[in-house]
Amino acid sequence: MKTFLSFSLISFVLLTSCIEEYWPELNKYENNLVVDGSITDKPGPYTIRLSVSSTFDAPVFKPFSNCEVIINDDAGNSEILTETEAGIYKTKENGIQGEVGRKYKLIIKTADGKLYESQLEELMEAEKIESVYGEIESRQDENYPYDLTGYQFYVNTETASKDSSYFLWRLEATYQYQSDYTIRWYYDGELKWFHGPDSLYNCYSTYYINNFYSMSTVGLTSPKIEAYALNYVNTETRQLSVKYSLLVKQYTLNRKAFLFWDVLREQNASSTSLFTTQPYQLKGNIYNVDNPEEPVLGYFLVAGLDEKRIFVDRPKYPVEFHYSVCTLSERDFESYAERIYADPVFYPLYAIETNGGRRAIPPKGCTDCREHGGTITKPDFWEE
Repeated sequence: MKTFLSFSLISFVLLTSCIEEYWPELNKYENNLVVDGSITDKPGPYTIRLSVSSTFDAPVFKPFSNCEVIINDDAGNSEILTETEAGIYKTKENGIQGEVGRKYKLIIKTADGKLYESQLEELMEAEKIESVYGEIESRQDENYPYDLTGYQFYVNTETASKDSSYFLWRLEATYQYQSDYTIRWYYDGELKWFHGPDSLYNCYSTYYINNFYSMSTVGLTSPKIEAYALNYVNTETRQLSVKYSLLVKQYTLNRKAFLFWDVLREQNASSTSLFTTQPYQLKGNIYNVDNPEEPVLGYFLVAGLDEKRIFVDRPKYPVEFHYSVCTLSERDFESYAERIYADPVFYPLYAIETNGGRRAIPPKGCTDCREHGGTITKPDFWEE
C-alpha cells in the first residue's frame, strides 16, 4: 500500500486531455514529501504515513522520519503524534477524536526546519452503507487459456441526506487458507509426536487492497448508489479456498477531496500507456508554508466513516480452482528416511503419513501454513 501510493502520486501528473507523445519532467516529482492519512468521526488512533517519493521506474517506500506531526481543529484542540515506526505517526488510543462539523488540519515540521500544513477541512457526516455483497462472475483474460472465475464485490449505499454526496471506498481483506498436509511428527534430533496436528493447518492473512474506489450522487435521480463494483477475487490463488472476508470503509468527503481521489482513481484505472496523455498536476490539500510552489504529494483526508464487513465461503462446484497444491515425490519419502543427516538449521522437520502408512517429509510450505505469509492466530472478528 505504501509503495503503491507513492507510485500513484507520482504518476497522477499525467491525466487525460488529448492523445500525443509527451515526455514529462518526472524528476520534478522525485524526493518530494508524500502524505497519506486521515481523521474521521470514528475513534482513533489515527495514522499519518510520511514518505519521500521515489523514482518512477523503481517505486519504493522511503519513510520520512523525525518529523513533528500535529493534528489541529478549529476549536483549539490539538495532538502531537508519535512515530511508532519509520515514517508512521499515530495518535494516542484516547487522543484527539474527530467530530462532525468541526474543521481539521495537519501540521508537519521536519527536522531541517520546513513547515507543511493542510488546509482546514470540515468533517462531513457519514452516509451509511446499506449492503456489501459478492457474486460469482467469470471474465476473460488474455493471459489465461480459460475464463477466470471468482467473486465480484459490490456496495450499496443508503439514500444520502444530501443530493450531492461524495464517496471514497478503501478495502481491507482477510482470508483463511490451509496447508495441504496435516503434521503427525516432528524431528529436532529426535522423532516426536506432533501434539495438536491441526495447529499449523489453518492460517489467516490480512492485506490492504491497493485500489480505491470513488463515486458521487451528483446527477442521480436519487442520492443512492447501487451495485457499485469494488474488487474482484479469482480462484487462481488460495484467497477463496476456505473463507474470505472483506472490510469496506466508506468515507463521506467534501467535493474538493472527492475530486482529488476521483481523478487519481481514473489515472490508476487507465490501461493506456503512461506517455499517451498530457500532464496535469493534481494538487492535494498540503503545502509548504514558506514555499507554496513546492510539489507535495498526497492528501490529509477529513471525512465521515461508515464500515461494513462481510464473509463469503469457498465457491461451490462447478467453480474450479487453479492454485498449485503439493504432491508427494519419492524425494519426500527419502527425506524422512534420511532425516538423521539433516542440518539442524532446518529443524524442526515436519513429517506426515499417507493413507498407505508411508511417512514423508515434504517441503515446509506443504505442512506449515505460515510459510505462505499468514498467521495461525484467528482474528477476533472471524466467523466460522
